[in-house]
Amino acid sequence: PKTLIPDAILGQHTLDNPLIWHGVGLAGWPRVDQFNEYQYPNKKTGEQIHMIWTDTPCWTTCWNGGNRFIEAMRHPSIEFFLAQHPWFENDCMFADIILPISTKFEQLDVANDTCNGNFNLFYIEPKCIETIGEAKSDWEAVCEVAKKLGLFEEYTKGKTEEDLVKIGFENSGIADRISWEDFKEAGYYAVPTQENWEDLARGFGPFCEDPEKNPLESPTGKLEFYSASLEEHFPGDDERPPYPKFIPFGERHQESLLHPRSETYPYLIISNHPRWRVHANMDDISWLREIPTCKVNGPDGYKYEPIWVNPVDAEKLGLKDGDIAKLFNERGGVLGGIIVTERVRPGVLYQDHGARLDPIVAGELDRGGANNLIAPAKTASKNTSSEVTSGYLVDIEKVDVFELARQYPEAFSRSYNAAEGIDISNWFV
Repeated sequence: PKTLIPDAILGQHTLDNPLIWHGVGLAGWPRVDQFNEYQYPNKKTGEQIHMIWTDTPCWTTCWNGGNRFIEAMRHPSIEFFLAQHPWFENDCMFADIILPISTKFEQLDVANDTCNGNFNLFYIEPKCIETIGEAKSDWEAVCEVAKKLGLFEEYTKGKTEEDLVKIGFENSGIADRISWEDFKEAGYYAVPTQENWEDLARGFGPFCEDPEKNPLESPTGKLEFYSASLEEHFPGDDERPPYPKFIPFGERHQESLLHPRSETYPYLIISNHPRWRVHANMDDISWLREIPTCKVNGPDGYKYEPIWVNPVDAEKLGLKDGDIAKLFNERGGVLGGIIVTERVRPGVLYQDHGARLDPIVAGELDRGGANNLIAPAKTASKNTSSEVTSGYLVDIEKVDVFELARQYPEAFSRSYNAAEGIDISNWFV
């Protein structure tokens, strides 16, 4: 699971001291997978990770414990790091080589109108424009590398880009309703309303009417308030007991105002999926960055990620609208611009996750406000691979950005465009 990549690299695990976890950590997999045990390194080979090749280089602001991941990427055991991406997002800063990838507008593909498989519309995405520069699709980029390794035929199995698109069509569930040729000509297929849909059972109606004849997919076939499976497989897990109850803190997590750590870090941070972007995607769109709640204009002309603070806390901390502050804990710090509002309660701070990295000191302090960096690195409990990216302890203090600029002249003198954010030319040679 992605949450365990830093542990796999930094732990330097061996067959005699493996990293062990339960479940693949993938949403949508069968319930019983969470009880399957896995380990790293692989039992057959004992190999460790020596290279990273990513086409989703946004780990540091999509997952938890981002600073620990930065430490892992810089570990001596990682001999080479390749990223392929249309834009310069986050983890690309640590790559040795970046392959330029074309956008959806430059590729032939198929898609549907939902993300959960229950689509109403399946359609072809034709190329809107010809590919710009030397960019290639993710598949084409891998093909070029395969050619150099003499593995092109083995990798492609003789298939073209259109062949791959056709495979998507054939596995969509509509191939028995419309031919490939007709689908290509029409460009889309709209799933018709099922006949006699008015007579279909509604939701959990059959279960409610007769639970014995219409069981649920739970182990007992009924609604469960007590998980016999958790009790059987993970007895004694105080952080994930077989029935839900309030747990202020536990063996792995002390991110609670009831824990003594709160004397040092007295605020809980709420970090939602951002309103104005998808993780780091769209953090460089000028129209969105003009919205007052998207970014806060700092006195140095930099657009900072907002931090919402309740007026009660703002008065106590000496903060006002437009001030720049640092959120921090023992895992590092990130900057942000203050918005004083009663839409967040006292004792709680709010900053969206997913801002693009702009390291002042990589692994320690970030100007962009990428607070995943300082989220707990540990998973939610010892028997899960789930992440913790909200509701953890931090402190906050006002900062003088001009004083920081004197301390870190290199970071603060980088080329910067307020309309779009960081200038990627700062990192390229």
